[in-house]
Amino acid sequence: MKTFLVLMLSVAALFVWQRRGNDAPQPAPAQTAAIESAAAPSPREVWEHDWAKHSIDRTHEVLDQVRQTRDQNEDQR
Repeated sequence: MKTFLVLMLSVAALFVWQRRGNDAPQPAPAQTAAIESAAAPSPREVWEHDWAKHSIDRTHEVLDQVRQTRDQNEDQR
């Protein structure tokens, strides 16, 4: 029972520690404007929890490009 309690407290402490580590300080508004103007806007933002959907969407885009290229090559023959 003591081992289970120690394990649960360790997991809870690790969870809290990681959650606080993700809360990075935000840059000042002037810095944010400079960063946004320097970076090119992406067609769609990729969120931390949306990486799987983004990778699947990108895979489908590449597959469509390959399909179009093959169709064009067949038409040229």
